[in-house]
Amino acid sequence: MKNIHKIFSDWNITQIIILEKFGVKVEEGYDSFILEEGEVYNSLKPYLDKWHVRNDTISQFSDQDLNNADRLVLRDVWANSYPMPDGDGGYKKLTYEDTDYCTECGVGLLQKEPFRLKKEPNWGNKKIFSLNWIYDELFVERSFYETLLKGYEIEAKPVLLYKKDTIIDSVLQLVIPITSASLQLDSYAFEVCKSCGRKRYALINHGFFPPFEEHSDESRHLFKSNEYFGTGANARRYIFISSELRKQLEKFKVKANYIPCS
Repeated sequence: MKNIHKIFSDWNITQIIILEKFGVKVEEGYDSFILEEGEVYNSLKPYLDKWHVRNDTISQFSDQDLNNADRLVLRDVWANSYPMPDGDGGYKKLTYEDTDYCTECGVGLLQKEPFRLKKEPNWGNKKIFSLNWIYDELFVERSFYETLLKGYEIEAKPVLLYKKDTIIDSVLQLVIPITSASLQLDSYAFEVCKSCGRKRYALINHGFFPPFEEHSDESRHLFKSNEYFGTGANARRYIFISSELRKQLEKFKVKANYIPCS
């Protein structure tokens, strides 16, 4: 694994001169640069911290990292369209039971209705997508589901065309169960919502993902975390995939990113 830092700021001349001493070139004003974690980054970091720049860290995992993991977080599939109705969060009222929903932290939505899409996806060579704003659900091409995913005992349900409420034949939403197993999160940041009193952890965007404390879901190839993660008014569960299923997705050339569990 190696960490890559993408660093953004509104640079002034003094900062540019210092950056050039480390071999980094940026334009005056708002600009960014990419730097792999290592000696140069470590030497430059005290300046970056002092300047309060935006520092987005992305971890790149080797094939060995991915192949050695029994479980991985599945993320960054094709983001296609929005849940409907898309105005003023209308999809929440239509799609979810929101009596236990907290508007402060985003925890508590429970799906009660099929998702609605504005139109049928233009699939091309793609097989799986997520919806913008919805980070813990997956939607798949029906023939791909029948060919591969159904054999892994993953259930699916229909998706509707908005306003007409007719079934979109080519799309299915995967039914992803929530695990009862807890992640080892003792050293990870969290907050307790002042409004509803529920716990939500900070997003984990780099490094290996923490392992589970127990292994009650070893037979499942796809499931969600029991814990919520997020920022602001957003909450999500992470989606986990087995090593075996990940390799099958790669055979079908499904584009996604994975975080191995440590």
